[in-house]
Amino acid sequence: MAWYDWFSSIYDTSLEQLYRSARLSAAEHLQLETATRVLDVPAGTGQSLDVLVPRLPSNAELVAIDASTGMLTRAKQRAERNGYANRVQFLVEDAGNLSDIGTFDRLHVFLGLTAMTEYPSVFERLWGLLRPGAIAVVVDVHNARPGLQGHLVNWIARADVRRPVWEPLQRCSEQYERVELPKDARYGGALWLARGRKPLTPRVDAMPLRPEIGPQGAGGGTKISDPAVPTRHS
Repeated sequence: MAWYDWFSSIYDTSLEQLYRSARLSAAEHLQLETATRVLDVPAGTGQSLDVLVPRLPSNAELVAIDASTGMLTRAKQRAERNGYANRVQFLVEDAGNLSDIGTFDRLHVFLGLTAMTEYPSVFERLWGLLRPGAIAVVVDVHNARPGLQGHLVNWIARADVRRPVWEPLQRCSEQYERVELPKDARYGGALWLARGRKPLTPRVDAMPLRPEIGPQGAGGGTKISDPAVPTRHS
């Protein structure tokens, strides 16, 4: 996590405005006005907290998790500076190996899964923390054939934008949709938002995915029609 600890020192000045509108879109898709307990992972420097917390009911709880101490320290400082530190619980944890932190009715994953090699198992762990009927929103970048900017984003974020990280949510959820957000060459690919709801009864075809890099593109329209994900067997 040493790289992310250092990255936290320039993260806000270099990227906060770039992703501001996408964070607002994610907050809107979460329908936070009826939320009771929200999981934000990875929380980073807390940029999303500024748009998540004001939308929450006064009695709702938000748990912000990041594996980087440097990132989470800055998130805490942001919360204190903006007056909502008492409404957020901060935990330094690995998203793929979370301790017993209870259950949630909202999951917010912003620019995290493409940086995780084992993203299917990480998402499976996060999905397991959600209550039936919970809403999950994932925002990330995809580029099946990244150019110079895509490779730069990969290097800086220690990510791989070729990973089709929306697939675990697509497989497990109902009322699934994925939309492409406004373009900006600085993203290094297509910035997209995926949303799904956890079924009241588990889907029989909701099998975990193996981590892989697939050729799928993000599509050229506003709404993306993802092909059905075939069930994979070990």
